[in-house]
Amino acid sequence: MSWKSILVHIRAYQDVQPAVDAAITIASNFNARLTGLYTVRELAMLKLVMGQSHSAVREAEARDQPLAQKAEARFREACEKAGIAANFDMAEGNASEVLCMAGRSHDLTVIEQSASGLDSLGNDTAEECVVASGTPTLMVPKMRSAEHIGKTVVVAWNNSRQSASALHGALPLIGKADRVVVLLGEDRDTLPSITKRPKIDIEAYLKLHANSVRLAPFAEGGDGASLQAAAIAAGGDVLVMGAYGRSTWREFLFGGTTRDVMRDMQLPVLMAH
Repeated sequence: MSWKSILVHIRAYQDVQPAVDAAITIASNFNARLTGLYTVRELAMLKLVMGQSHSAVREAEARDQPLAQKAEARFREACEKAGIAANFDMAEGNASEVLCMAGRSHDLTVIEQSASGLDSLGNDTAEECVVASGTPTLMVPKMRSAEHIGKTVVVAWNNSRQSASALHGALPLIGKADRVVVLLGEDRDTLPSITKRPKIDIEAYLKLHANSVRLAPFAEGGDGASLQAAAIAAGGDVLVMGAYGRSTWREFLFGGTTRDVMRDMQLPVLMAH
C-alpha cells in the first residue's frame, strides 16, 4: 500500500508555505507524483457577479497571472530540486470547494492550517477538506518545519468509525514509519445489539503494517492541547486522528477536540471523517 498521487494547496500571495515543503517530503519518500493546486477566489467572485467579459475581470486576470506564474516557477523548482514528478494547476473558486473536488482523485491532500480558523467568508478551508473531500487530509501548522514527517506516527485510537477512517487513510505513512505509538482512548462504540463482543486487537492489526508498535493509555477527557502534548511527548512528528466524533454542528457550538487541534496546531495532523 502506497501513496502515488498527492495534492497540495498552493496559497496565493504567500511565499513561505510549510504545506508545500511537507508535501514534497512525503512525495519524495513515496516516489509519488505531486500536484500543486493554486487557487484564486477573488477572480471567481468577479466572474460570477460581473460576467466573464467585464473590464474588472480582465484587470484581475492580468494582475493574477504573474502571481500564478511566479508560484508555479517556485513550485516546479522545489520539486525538481527534490527529484519528484510534479504537476501544476490553477483553479478559480473557494479554496475549500476546489480542493474537495480535486482531492477525490488523489491519495492524500496536504493543506496548511487555516490562518485563524476562518477565512473572510467564514470558511475554514482545512476543516472543510477533512469533512467533505472523502480523502485523507494532512494539515500542516503555519510557519513550522515538517522536514522529518512520518518517522514516528502517533495514532489517536478509540475504536470509533472516525478513528478507523483516519487510521486506514494513514496506513501508507504507518508502513514506512520507524515507530508507531497508539494513544488508547475510551472505546466509543455504542452498538446495543451486541451481547458478546468480538476480539479487537489494534496492536496485532498494526503490527501487520508497521515496523514497531507501542500502546499508551490516554485519558480522552482532555482537550486538543493535551492530545497534541501526548503525541509530542511520545516523539511523534505527525498525529493521526479521526475528525468530529460527535456531530460537526454540535462541536461547532460547544467545541471539542477536533476544533481545538485545528485552531492551535502543534504538529502535522492527518485527519479523516
